[in-house]
Amino acid sequence: MNLVDQPAPQVKIEQGILSGKISGDGSFFEYLGIPYATTNSSLRFKAPLPPPSWQGIYKAVDEIYQCPQLSTVFGVVGSEDCLKINVYVPAKAKKPLPVMVYIHGGGFTIGNGGKLLYAPDFLIKHDVILVTFNYRLGALGFLCLGIKEAPGNAGIKDQIAALKWIKKNIAAFGGDPNNITIFGQSAGATSASLLLASETTDGLFHKAIIQSGTSTSSWAINRQPLWVASLIAKDLGYDTKNPEELYQILSKTSYQSLIKSKPRKPLGMYFDTQMLHYPCVEQKIEGEDAVITDFPFNIFENDPIKNIPVIYGTTSKEGIFLLPDDTKESLAARDARYMFASDLQFPSEEEAANVSQMAREYYFGDKKVSFDVHDIVADLNTELYFEVPAILESQTLANNSKAKVYNYYFNYAGGRNILKSIVGLFGFKTEKGAIHGDELMYLFKGIIWPFPINEKDQAVVNLMSKLWTNFAKYSEPTPNGDLPIKWEPSTKESTRFLYIEDNLRMGSFPNLEAYHLWKNIYEKYRKKNKPNDFTE
Repeated sequence: MNLVDQPAPQVKIEQGILSGKISGDGSFFEYLGIPYATTNSSLRFKAPLPPPSWQGIYKAVDEIYQCPQLSTVFGVVGSEDCLKINVYVPAKAKKPLPVMVYIHGGGFTIGNGGKLLYAPDFLIKHDVILVTFNYRLGALGFLCLGIKEAPGNAGIKDQIAALKWIKKNIAAFGGDPNNITIFGQSAGATSASLLLASETTDGLFHKAIIQSGTSTSSWAINRQPLWVASLIAKDLGYDTKNPEELYQILSKTSYQSLIKSKPRKPLGMYFDTQMLHYPCVEQKIEGEDAVITDFPFNIFENDPIKNIPVIYGTTSKEGIFLLPDDTKESLAARDARYMFASDLQFPSEEEAANVSQMAREYYFGDKKVSFDVHDIVADLNTELYFEVPAILESQTLANNSKAKVYNYYFNYAGGRNILKSIVGLFGFKTEKGAIHGDELMYLFKGIIWPFPINEKDQAVVNLMSKLWTNFAKYSEPTPNGDLPIKWEPSTKESTRFLYIEDNLRMGSFPNLEAYHLWKNIYEKYRKKNKPNDFTE
């Protein structure tokens, strides 16, 4: 074991010279905590500024940086000076190398790009460069007031700044700036989907992998940003919905108090998540670059989109991880409400009630919504929030893009299903399949999960890392016939799924009846009118 970090080769970028360290096993170089942009309390809620330069050598060996967030153990952690990026480079691979850029999840409120979850060892063995980074979270990253001082989507603008930094600097690390793949899970997948939709990212990446999250799902876009901001202010002791007044309050509040603020949404008529901080459709403001100017579905359906290959996928039991957030009382309250989310619009209350009853009968029959049928609640969570939105978005791209679209369904249950193990502590340990996030430890080594890997799990690690890096290299996941199956792309006529489970196979829709139910509802009632103010 190395007791002292061994220095990696120095790299000269526009900001100056930096040095990194060699990994413990000597197989790759690590350049950690490099500032890719600038933000501080005076830039709060706005797009970041360019990164700092330095004299001498910047020691990129520390990844302790993270953006402010609430920890269950330590309270508020992180600092506003948090826009740091990590670059992992194979030591001996022939350059230039394909580049994979991972966007972390965490509901837009927690997480970072560090090795605790996203250690690069599995992917780096396939001769790619892996890049991870932090972006602003919670109100600091996603307050959206529709005014110049807080136009919205600062966290997404951080991500774009990171991509611009990578495009400019990755060649110095041996990477190919013309072969960049973005990928992410949950909020990171939603971010990747938004970046795919945004015209401001043209040329910044060339492929995308979208895991368990889409920009067209009901929880991806904040449709009432002023109301959400007013809930935060009310939790801090203020009562206003005026955007200028809200800005004055929230810009002068310490970041610690902003992060600690935990207002609850009143339980409305819709089957929405309790998320508060997420991206918005921006107002057009002179002097400000808007990155999301319409509902993403409208962009994918109507406007020219990037013709780049994309992989979409979900896990088989996504919705189980939401069950610990519910209580006996919250489920009882939901029983009297609509069985769909608030991204739908109906010509009358009567029609909304009829559609809700149709969904209720499909899922629950004559049963009440309760923990007695938690498996049905989990299925509704899975299909409404994750599975069907991913399928519908992938089909929209398959119809409108000239590039290939791939779909997968992750149903493997093994010793590295990390989220399933955590949720098991809440009494859901015996659930079959894979829940939200369970694929992550088959792509990343993750210091948080140090347990030995058995032979069966290692085979899935090898498979997943090979599929993902093949896609990054060749724009298709099974190009050479060296894997046990050919992953066929979906087409306008047919949506095909790679089932990643004990026996790898190609197949059709995993839950065909649920797909048809929600497809028909969304085709008829999806809310498409772009909000012309922030009070919708």
